[in-house]
Amino acid sequence: MKSIISLYKAQALEFMRDRSSVLFVLLLPVIFGVFFGLIFADSGSFTLQLGLANQDTGPLGATISKDLVSSKIDAINIHVGAEEELLKALENGEIHAILVLPSDLTDNYTSKQPSNVVVHFDTSNPTSKDLAMGVVTSLLDEVNLGLSGSERMLKITTQSIQSEILRSIDFYLPGMLGIAILWLGIFGTAQPVVTQRISQIYRRLGITAISRTRILAAEIGWRMSIGMMQATTFLLVGYFGYDVGVQSWHLFIPALLLGTLIFVCIGYVLAGIGRTIESTMAISQAVNFPMMMLSGSIMSADMLPDIFQPIVKALPLTYVTDLLRQAMVGAPANYPIWLSFSVLGGWLVVVAVLAVVLWKWE
Repeated sequence: MKSIISLYKAQALEFMRDRSSVLFVLLLPVIFGVFFGLIFADSGSFTLQLGLANQDTGPLGATISKDLVSSKIDAINIHVGAEEELLKALENGEIHAILVLPSDLTDNYTSKQPSNVVVHFDTSNPTSKDLAMGVVTSLLDEVNLGLSGSERMLKITTQSIQSEILRSIDFYLPGMLGIAILWLGIFGTAQPVVTQRISQIYRRLGITAISRTRILAAEIGWRMSIGMMQATTFLLVGYFGYDVGVQSWHLFIPALLLGTLIFVCIGYVLAGIGRTIESTMAISQAVNFPMMMLSGSIMSADMLPDIFQPIVKALPLTYVTDLLRQAMVGAPANYPIWLSFSVLGGWLVVVAVLAVVLWKWE
């Protein structure tokens, strides 16, 4: 029993000596709890921007429009305007969907004929598209209940602003490729580097004539090769399994190379900050999880509260994922290409310098 107590105390003292491990291991669950609380505690944090175009000159279209605008429904902002103007706003990402009341709405209602209500949406964002369609369907259900007769007088006809409808897999596969190269940098770099440092491998290399820059160049080059193998595997699975390929190689290759290089350098930065394997893994999780959840790789950034939007625009994975979606499935750009590469270039300079400065032989 005494031996068990002695070993227990030794483990406790070893843990308490590593301040970074104590900080991240004990506080990490609290950080994640606060993170999810900010996202999901307020169900109204996402506001649907719905366009309303009334083409009906009769009283029914005016009445429905007035009721929808004056209803003050929570988490929905209704923008009234001409269909052409609202379509431009939809293409620019300013609204999520457009509800168009047809010109023959009153006439059809008078003759007891159903009317087709057109709903425009952007297929490049499956999350907001599905939410928008759910809300519009509920709104029209309420309108149908208010109209006399047993038959549904308003029926939905959907129209996409893209010539080719993007599927959910088209949204998620490029995002998962971005996460894969993120994990290569954080988990496939930071932990092995710390392990080699603790095993005195780098110390033995330090007494040779090899400079730290050459060591970093060799290791980063190898990990870049792994990243290319990861991408090849993703492309093969995507092409043969889901019919997802690459539409723009001249955009895909530089985005993949730059993104992989940035995340590998971030892994070296994390290895330079952490003292032990445990603390390095804790720090890596603290960096990985918010970047993965806030970058739009898994869920649309539109679904996040406004408080997170500045962070979304600062994360490198946000721009890598956006470039990969453009290159692989032709999705509309959330950010101009020049801006994405400019932000990623700035990140590369910063993390590359930090990787060299924070390098430790032992």
